[in-house]
Amino acid sequence: MTEDILNSLMAILNLEIIIETALVVLITSLFVFGLHRLFDFLAVRFPRHRVQISSTFPILRLLVWFGIILLIVTMVIRPEMNTLVALSATVGVAFGLGSQELVKNVLAGVMVLIDRPFRVGDMIRVNSFYGEVVQIGLATSRIHTFDDSIISIPNGLLLNTPVSNSNSGELTEQVVIEFSLPAHIDVGEIKELMEEAALCSPYVYRKKPVVVLVEDRFDYCFLSHFKVKAYVMDVRFERLIASDITERIKADILSRDILPKNFPMPWGTSVSGNTDSVRAPVSN
Repeated sequence: MTEDILNSLMAILNLEIIIETALVVLITSLFVFGLHRLFDFLAVRFPRHRVQISSTFPILRLLVWFGIILLIVTMVIRPEMNTLVALSATVGVAFGLGSQELVKNVLAGVMVLIDRPFRVGDMIRVNSFYGEVVQIGLATSRIHTFDDSIISIPNGLLLNTPVSNSNSGELTEQVVIEFSLPAHIDVGEIKELMEEAALCSPYVYRKKPVVVLVEDRFDYCFLSHFKVKAYVMDVRFERLIASDITERIKADILSRDILPKNFPMPWGTSVSGNTDSVRAPVSN
């Protein structure tokens, strides 16, 4: 039995099979590379469907390589059944003993592609990292942060850690801009001012509503806390719309002399997407 398996392995490891396998892998790699470039072109050409187009490529890539592996095994190598079973058992034991983390990450990568808790183009938060998903691989996924850094995250971590998704496959997402102002101001006037500032932003998605909420807070003194909720037309403009609306609101408040000139308490703004938050103090 062992001798038969060794003979089968020697038959598999001949030069012709090795060359054919390498040729198939090379052609497939070039095809996948070309497919990737095509999807990148389509995502740029049709920006309104960028997230849907970009999220389709990882699944196609997985299906292509899975099909090629089956093709190589069944059409090129064509091992005998007992040899295939013995090799599968040997490879399984080797991976189980020496590459547990790799196997866990690969299986997690397949689960991410099937279950799709996030897709390429989604804005996600994983622990302290927040950014756009730019690649979903078998072992790792990569996100592009607003600091222009690429963060590689093992897929195993993504299955065992809560992942917050801001847009879930949509091109738009909700952005929240917060202001704390003195409690005695005219709430109606401020809400109207903030709604107008949000609607005037060139980055706002006007097919979804702009909402301004207010609540009372106490921080050394009584304050009126405002939340401006608006949708951005593209998740990549999240920081731009937040900055633009904040500048417009500040300029309007100062130009209308709504705040007392000698008001002793600083007032502030807080900007956030669905999952990210930044605090920025502002003095009158």
